Amino acid sequence: MVDAKTAQTPLPTGYKPEPFDGTATAALQSQYQSVIGSLLYLVLRTRPDLAFAVTQMAKFTHNPSEEHLLKTRHIMCYLTGTRKYALVFDGRSDGGLYAYCDSIYGDDRSDPDCRYRSTQGYYFSLANASVKWHSKMQTLISTSSTMAEYIALSDCAHDCAWYKILFGELRKPMSHVPIYGDSHGAIFNAQNPITQKGIKHIEIRYHYIREQIKKGEVKVFAVPTMENIADMFTKNLGPMLFLKHRKQLGIEFYPL
Repeated sequence: MVDAKTAQTPLPTGYKPEPFDGTATAALQSQYQSVIGSLLYLVLRTRPDLAFAVTQMAKFTHNPSEEHLLKTRHIMCYLTGTRKYALVFDGRSDGGLYAYCDSIYGDDRSDPDCRYRSTQGYYFSLANASVKWHSKMQTLISTSSTMAEYIALSDCAHDCAWYKILFGELRKPMSHVPIYGDSHGAIFNAQNPITQKGIKHIEIRYHYIREQIKKGEVKVFAVPTMENIADMFTKNLGPMLFLKHRKQLGIEFYPL
């Protein structure tokens, strides 16, 4: 598909894949799994901009349809136009480590048994480029958007703790890791260890974020939804917002 028409985004704006009611042929399943495997290789290494699109389409490898295969080709059309893009780290700036976190409430259609589970995503930036990214469906059903965002913050805090340990071992200790999110409710509940009706039933392990904030390991800050870069790890954005966030991930045209 080297000469294919290029696409501005990995998947069409607002596209939500649906499970296939029929049964895929062995040839279609093999071809689809091969394509998804190649795309996952890129996602796990140097292309955070593909994370949401590829992880969404990877859910159908057991029974793909022609529509699913068509959409994976759409991802490759996007790659056709961005072959020479790369993560570019700015060693001259003071761009320290920070994270952006987001979730979308109960909007997964890939599995009828899990369709009410929320999708979360976050990424870490260092020297103005991504060093870790994450997009996946949450493991339990959230009863509110605040709860979904709270769980995402707590999961992100685990990686913050790991990075603090790593930088300590490298003799570059940091006071805290800043996390940016757009849910004022989730941030309030994380910073105030009180029992709220909306999250009183949440599993104890997700209150890890409160402990990390209390210890000063992380600090959580609110940003407007349109400025939350992690939004691109939870949904298929339109071209304008997608391209804006992609640049903020540190992905730039970089001719070899």
